[in-house]
Amino acid sequence: MQPHRTRLRAGFTLIELMAVVVVIGLALGLVLPNLTASRGAQLEESGKQIAGRLQLARERAIVTGAAHRVFLDLEVGSVAVEWHVNEDRAYAHLSESDDFLAAKVSDTPGSEYSDNQSISLSPPPREERDYFPIPNRFGNDEWLPEDIFIEGVNSPDGWIDDGTVQIVFQVDGSTDYAEIALVDTWGNRVILEIQPMLEVVRVYLEEES
Repeated sequence: MQPHRTRLRAGFTLIELMAVVVVIGLALGLVLPNLTASRGAQLEESGKQIAGRLQLARERAIVTGAAHRVFLDLEVGSVAVEWHVNEDRAYAHLSESDDFLAAKVSDTPGSEYSDNQSISLSPPPREERDYFPIPNRFGNDEWLPEDIFIEGVNSPDGWIDDGTVQIVFQVDGSTDYAEIALVDTWGNRVILEIQPMLEVVRVYLEEES
């Protein structure tokens, strides 16, 4: 009786290789669209965050009676909200505790107002105004993710794609029409459209042509 011989198979057959290629193609067809959509959603979310700061600047300008601006640094990709006030008003929130202590002292015996104190009738000197960060966390610079960039701003002065740009809101909330373009490293593009007449910031993902 002859011993049973086992035939060893070397490699894969053409049908098996084709089956593997088909499976890989199907997997990529499912994964790549989801990955692209995820990247587009991240870019759109960054656009909505900037739009939120623009809305905040407009609302604060109306409430506080001081002009506000959203300051964009196109080189480093940072965004900040600032208001146009004098230095005392800009840092008033830091001295609230000092004012509280001073009020406490004035309530103690012996601290009454003295008739010998003089009162100046001349108008107070006009203090210079400048842009200062608003007194909350939105006044801090916010940086975009490392794979998202400010491509440029379409402003009344034309297209600006380097340096710094400011979107100014006057005390009545008015501003100029502008568009802010954001891009990512995968070629996605989001447009922030500032519409003064509608008092809104429209954010939309630009479709590839």
